Amino acid sequence: MEKKDTRSPDFLAVPHISRSKPEVFYSVEHFYPTHPDHPLATLTAEHHGYFSQEGLGRVALGIAGDDTGSIDYLVKGVTHFSIDCHPLMVMQENAAGKDVYIIGSYRNGLPFSIFGRKGLHSVHDLKGKRLGIIRNMGVAHRIFLLVLPKFGIDPERDVELVDAGETFEKMENIRNGFIDATIYHHDAEGPLVEKRIDSGDFVKIADLSEMFPHYVTRSMATTGKMVREKPHVVKAFVKAVMRATQYMHDEDPMGKEAVELARRALRVDSMEGSRLNGGRPVAWPLSAKDVMASAEGLAAHIEEARQRKQLPEGFRVENVLRNDFAEQALRELGLR
Repeated sequence: MEKKDTRSPDFLAVPHISRSKPEVFYSVEHFYPTHPDHPLATLTAEHHGYFSQEGLGRVALGIAGDDTGSIDYLVKGVTHFSIDCHPLMVMQENAAGKDVYIIGSYRNGLPFSIFGRKGLHSVHDLKGKRLGIIRNMGVAHRIFLLVLPKFGIDPERDVELVDAGETFEKMENIRNGFIDATIYHHDAEGPLVEKRIDSGDFVKIADLSEMFPHYVTRSMATTGKMVREKPHVVKAFVKAVMRATQYMHDEDPMGKEAVELARRALRVDSMEGSRLNGGRPVAWPLSAKDVMASAEGLAAHIEEARQRKQLPEGFRVENVLRNDFAEQALRELGLR
């Protein structure tokens, strides 16, 4: 697939926005091929004029790169918003005295399930077993650190966590007995893994999206300077994203338009090979209300991080969450 390279040293500018200095500059970690779904709501908001209708001037997207990119540029004051930060990163920067806050949710719920060899029936059955992860403190590792203690299982003493590889490798590692269970992502791996589950090769042990519906997987963040000096811009940005999310829910449920916007922004011929090839991911927030970050979901992050000594004992949701803008936006939309 031929792709035009429009990279600057740090950012890939969305093609339909010029490189002149924008009023609002927001970032995502990656765009393609890793996370092509991340800017769908903002691209939709731009396409339908929601940003301008909410009083914002030029709005531009930047690609921050690796997992810390979005929060790094926010802390440095390069960007005004990050729309897909890992919540823990924002919390750690906040706890360290940096002036950053969570103002919304990019994605709620854990879009993962645990699956494994036949004979396992529940999370309780994982005690004493060998569980597959991809890398130390990767998503599978973090999920097991979150989930297992809730079932009385110490992830450091009661199970063995081993590198089991990506989709096909980890399925083979269950089949050959190297591991007993691991996780799969509903969007990226679901069709492949669930076909094998349906055929009887594996069993689904737990659907984590049902167990943790309010877990904030990714968050929208901004700086304290924006909160204090430009609250109208923060509210307008959040409201425009809410409007776009609701539009996708009501008018573009299969993601046909949103995926086309992503394709055009990337200047590629198709989204083949990415998770958007089949349309909008089912894990995307379902409505405008889902853009509000759940205090309960963030509390789960904090509890998990405190247990691992990644946040101080006194850290609370109130330190980092600023839901005033989302609440005001929902009221203005008649949804509160």
